[in-house]
Amino acid sequence: MTKSTKVCWTITDVFPGMQSQVVGLAEAIGLPTVHKRCRRRWPWGWLSLPWGNPLNQLTKTSDKLIPPWPDLVITSGRRSAPLALAIKKQNPKKTFCVHIQNPVFNINHFDLIAAPEHDHLEGPNIVTTKGALHKVTVQKIREGVKAHKGLFKDFPRPYSVVLLGGNTNRYKMPLKALENLIHDILKIREITGGSVLVTPSFRTPYRDVLTNALQKEPNIFLVDNKVNPYFAMLGLADTIFVTDDSVNMVCEACFTGKPVYILPLLKHGMTKPKKFIEGLVKEGIARPFEEVVESWIYTPFNDTEKIATLVREKMTL
Repeated sequence: MTKSTKVCWTITDVFPGMQSQVVGLAEAIGLPTVHKRCRRRWPWGWLSLPWGNPLNQLTKTSDKLIPPWPDLVITSGRRSAPLALAIKKQNPKKTFCVHIQNPVFNINHFDLIAAPEHDHLEGPNIVTTKGALHKVTVQKIREGVKAHKGLFKDFPRPYSVVLLGGNTNRYKMPLKALENLIHDILKIREITGGSVLVTPSFRTPYRDVLTNALQKEPNIFLVDNKVNPYFAMLGLADTIFVTDDSVNMVCEACFTGKPVYILPLLKHGMTKPKKFIEGLVKEGIARPFEEVVESWIYTPFNDTEKIATLVREKMTL
């Protein structure tokens, strides 16, 4: 079977962070890909265990998982892991299973697991990554800059790009946290003497407060829902500032090689993202924002291409 006839499925639930990782890896591998969004019914989905046949436990709104089976399955997170192994059981000689993060159970049954350092997994089928896989590439950044640089033509340099997160399954962002971020944004503008380009996440609450505070401020560009110049902003940034609630966002920022400052969120406890960021700070890759803006050099990491290359080698693509 040639590369052109092989097919990849990505399988995730509703969490965008998981989707970003599997889609980014699939794009880097380069096979024709079908993206499947699936959830198992209660209690199987809640337990995240491979009891029974997971393929018969999908919710009515899930995409169908039926033959012909794919040559490659990519999953992320413990909820989708049982679905990958169920497909492999149906097609044991042909389906290659890649899982991102710790699947928790039946680790040896996967062909390859891409696990971040903070998961502390070891085994012959495990490849350690520094952080999260993602969809950012040099080509997307170049294309983004070409398509959207005109949006910023009236904004003076240098460009400070701010990536805002927000609510997570372990953190509910208070209004005071957003008010602190607005203060930081205005302070960054004051320190640098340039422009601040701000892109909120879909997780960012109190959007009306954010908009009212920034929309009339000079030299501040706030992304709206009409256009998303995210890749352009990464490419044009002189410095990037990112909140401490998302491993994905921090990894995308550090992919650029630009100086990356961390903006702490009020009352955000010691979650996995914060522990991950602490490691980056110790390595000198990122720095906490302490109302000083400097430039430094570090080696960007590209775990997505690293894993994609390994998958292509193992599947002889």
